[in-house]
Amino acid sequence: MAELLRKDVKLEDTWDLTTIFKTDEDFWAEFKNAEENLKNISNYQNKLANSAKDLLEVLKASEECDLRLSTLYVYAHLKNDQDTTEAKYKEMYSKTYDLYVKNMTEWAFLTPELMEVDEKILDSYLNELDDLKIYKFEIEKINKSRPHVLDKESEKLISMAGSALSASSDIFSALNNTDVDFGEVEDKDGNKLPLNHGTYGQYMESKDRILRENSFRAIYKFYAAHNNTLAATLSGKLKATKYYADTHKYSSTRNSALSNNHIPEEVYDNLVDTVNKNLHVLHKFFRLQKKVLGEEQFRLYDRGVSMIDGEPAKFSWEEARDLVLEAVKPMGETYYNDMKKAFSERWIDVRPNKGKRSGAYSSGGYATNPFILMNYNETLDNVFTLIHELGHSMHSYYTRKNQPQTYGSYSIFVAEVASTCNEALLSNYLYKKFESEGNRDAMLQLLNQDLIGYVGTLYRQVMFAEFEHLIHKTIQEGGVLTAEFLNEKYFDLVKKYHGDALEYDEEIKYEWSRVPHFYYIYYVYQYATGFSAAQALSSLILEDSKNAQIYIDEFLAKGNSNYPIEVLKNAGVDMSKSYPIERAIAEFDKKIDAFEKLYFNK
Repeated sequence: MAELLRKDVKLEDTWDLTTIFKTDEDFWAEFKNAEENLKNISNYQNKLANSAKDLLEVLKASEECDLRLSTLYVYAHLKNDQDTTEAKYKEMYSKTYDLYVKNMTEWAFLTPELMEVDEKILDSYLNELDDLKIYKFEIEKINKSRPHVLDKESEKLISMAGSALSASSDIFSALNNTDVDFGEVEDKDGNKLPLNHGTYGQYMESKDRILRENSFRAIYKFYAAHNNTLAATLSGKLKATKYYADTHKYSSTRNSALSNNHIPEEVYDNLVDTVNKNLHVLHKFFRLQKKVLGEEQFRLYDRGVSMIDGEPAKFSWEEARDLVLEAVKPMGETYYNDMKKAFSERWIDVRPNKGKRSGAYSSGGYATNPFILMNYNETLDNVFTLIHELGHSMHSYYTRKNQPQTYGSYSIFVAEVASTCNEALLSNYLYKKFESEGNRDAMLQLLNQDLIGYVGTLYRQVMFAEFEHLIHKTIQEGGVLTAEFLNEKYFDLVKKYHGDALEYDEEIKYEWSRVPHFYYIYYVYQYATGFSAAQALSSLILEDSKNAQIYIDEFLAKGNSNYPIEVLKNAGVDMSKSYPIERAIAEFDKKIDAFEKLYFNK
């Protein structure tokens, strides 16, 4: 079937970007105004310390510039993503991105100048003008970082070293993306198939065990051949981040990374410790998977195979819309009606078309609707993708509706909570629906999908987090990350997390070397904390409708007006404690039992 051209997509299946700019001409007119306005930014330098009035003027001017540029950027990137073959939108996006970067560069003086103002003077300014009081929390966060900010000359020198210090990441990226060559692999019929990062995931889900084994061995043959090089690149990256942490007077790399989001380090330790105490539940899942798949020797390349046979269920766009709306009814009438706006006001670009960016996302700015890009293909997975992105959009919608621009976004630490909470509500609704219909196959398909989610988002990410912290500590304590050390430690963790249900192939010890997230520095743990928080919050919502309003008021509507750990705590989930993680694992355990009972009692 030929790809649909953008001009042939039905209007109701496209997002309405005229709510941002009526026409492209209006966009370009605003672009020129914003471009001209950048020339005035230098007038605000060396001014904010003069008086409370001048401080307010500078902060307001900065916000106005950010608002204008973010609105332009949203329109340009959405226009480009809807059809990347359109040259005029490529140009629009490129020019807007350059202007956006220039705006950030021009305003780069703001935080350093704030740092130079005595803390007591800043506090007196905040108390002097009512209009400045709104910035109190923002200034509080800046003041907290003062011990880790160096003088201008030192910061400049460190900044100048940035390119050299990023070399390890650049080398890894080049080897892992540009220079990678996994060759071809054979399936059970002797057909030669191309192996790359994209097809590897597909092959590992295939029912063809020969294809899975050949793919597994081929991909790790490549990483084994570059074992020492990749150990050196990872070690170089970790040394660079330690350098940044040391020079900015942090106690460790982890302390530096978590401080950026104001996350206490005990949150990290609590996550890893709690999951380690509950590895028996993961081992139980793998024993179930082995039993269902019927493999006498259950191996690492068997883990990705679905436990369900048969054709997956299909859902039209209209059915998907109705399902996700029904699923969020426990959130209350206001939330339900607000989410309906995504469909009635055309926040969503639904169908794939020639040149459209792949995948799905939620995007937008403080002054725009939260738009969603989809490539809807009628699968159950896509229904979950829809409600996931709607979760992001509703988080953004309530934040922008209830917070001033200063706090009109939210921390990466909580970014996946609303989306995953929505998924949990959908899972609960669909299971009850399928159960009432006596649709055993659909119930099993749903349970299988949920179980895979727990394994991949909670347990696997915590395994990564445990490995990441181990290697950072090794560098911190003066140790050396040799290929042999990395291979041994990673292999030990794989065996600890997977238990006795599997037979272990040594190739898995190279897996650490193909995980790009280890170059992001203390990032992956947030997938697991967000997932656990979302499961706990969805349970609270389903238990009592009053909790849904608390969730909206204390979480969705709070944005960056408080520390992320406190925002979650006020909504009912304390991620410094073990109970949210234990609650998520208990739900995982229940779903394992439900699947086993349903599958073997036909």
